[in-house]
Amino acid sequence: MFLECLTGPRSAPAGGLPAAAPPEDLPEPVRRVVARATAGAPEDRYPDVRSFLAELEAAATEVYGPQWQERGGRLLADAAGATAGAHPLPGPGRAGSGPWWRRRRGRLAVAGAVGLAVLAVALVLLLDGGGPKQEVREPFTQAVAALARTPGVRYQDHDQFTGYYDVTVTATAERFGSVGETADFSDKVDEDLVTVAGHDYLSYRNDTALKGWTYDPGNDEKNMASMLSTYVTPAKLAATLSSALGRQPRLPVVGDKAAAVTVDGQPAWRADTVQGYLYVTKNAPYRVLRWEPPNLDTSTAWLHAMVKNHSSQQPRSLEARTPLTNSLGITLTPVTDAAGLYGKVVQYTKELTTATTGSSVQILQQNDGATNVACSHTGCLVNVAFSGPVYNASSAAYVLDKVYIEMTVGSITTGGREVGGCTSGLQPYQLTGTSLSGTLSCDNPAGGPLFDQAAAENQARADALGSSRFSDYTDAPQLVVHPLSPTDVDQLAAKEQHELQSLG
Repeated sequence: MFLECLTGPRSAPAGGLPAAAPPEDLPEPVRRVVARATAGAPEDRYPDVRSFLAELEAAATEVYGPQWQERGGRLLADAAGATAGAHPLPGPGRAGSGPWWRRRRGRLAVAGAVGLAVLAVALVLLLDGGGPKQEVREPFTQAVAALARTPGVRYQDHDQFTGYYDVTVTATAERFGSVGETADFSDKVDEDLVTVAGHDYLSYRNDTALKGWTYDPGNDEKNMASMLSTYVTPAKLAATLSSALGRQPRLPVVGDKAAAVTVDGQPAWRADTVQGYLYVTKNAPYRVLRWEPPNLDTSTAWLHAMVKNHSSQQPRSLEARTPLTNSLGITLTPVTDAAGLYGKVVQYTKELTTATTGSSVQILQQNDGATNVACSHTGCLVNVAFSGPVYNASSAAYVLDKVYIEMTVGSITTGGREVGGCTSGLQPYQLTGTSLSGTLSCDNPAGGPLFDQAAAENQARADALGSSRFSDYTDAPQLVVHPLSPTDVDQLAAKEQHELQSLG
């Protein structure tokens, strides 16, 4: 309608290119507004009629002065009267010769046409619901702002390829939760997850034989980035959503019954953004409820709607060509109980005292199959020389510079007498390459008296028989590699307590 007021010919349909470029003789400020209003790509046009009218009126004021509507309207009325008598309206089949105001080339004639266009668009607004439609923006703004301030956020996600995720992330980037193939995490392969100091630890939650925290570079977050990158701190998520709300979202309109939606039975508002669909509570206090990033279903649903209705507005994420994700939708729950949240983080952190490195650091050789054990009147001493490969999935992923190895010997015998076992305790070893070697030892002083008894009996046999000997033996030593020491764990827990206090 606006372009027709200025040029005469009708513009193309809303989704197509305009039939005519902005007239060459328009003043540059008005021409810029016309060019944007008639842009071929929908995303390049004004987001709504009110924005268009505001810029149009500003451009007209700049060119024609503050009284442009009044003066242009008078000239437009005079020109209309003169033209009506001299040039009857064309009948059917007769093409008009362009806008009649162009026969009066004055700048105020152009102003009159602009004023007519403004009145026409305003009339459309008045007829469409009795006035400008009120978009619902404040609930989204307030909900995202509240999210940014929360101590944590819980993500309940369904990835169409890798399964289910229930992950809570703190304001300081610790994570805990569950990942698995079933929605209730009841399968034997489903795992619990905790992220501390940038490292991910996993534990089989339903298999008692495999239960226990394990750190493995193959499962470190630098390799799991594609799986866990969505689950960020509340502030980072809020920044992403806030940015999306600032890029011409399609917001619900007050009074539009079609805008009434629910999330898990709760009344909600939905915004169509470049990052997907965002749902917030309909009533204050506003909070985020759900986020549906663009995925293959987004494209499929739009294509089906387009085929069924012969025309359908693309979701904003498709218009913006936002990369598709595998998520089928994420339920978002802001966590406001900071003490309870960080209490869980500290609990999980303290459990990491017994965490192992899994298969990433393996001890495959121990004295070439032999164990050095020697008992004397002071006790029994076990020495084990070891070596083994360090499996590094990628150089960027393996971030441990130190591990702690503990040797445990279950049983030692001297002269056939059971002495008991021994343990080396955690011993630190630096990781500098793709292999690890060293020596571990442990002793059991209780073996001294038993050795003395065995030695005395052996000597008596030798005196009676002329010769005698006895040997010392051990069970096969067990070597376990740990990523953290108890001191490391205590320091991490203290850091998390400090983070809680800093949140106020």
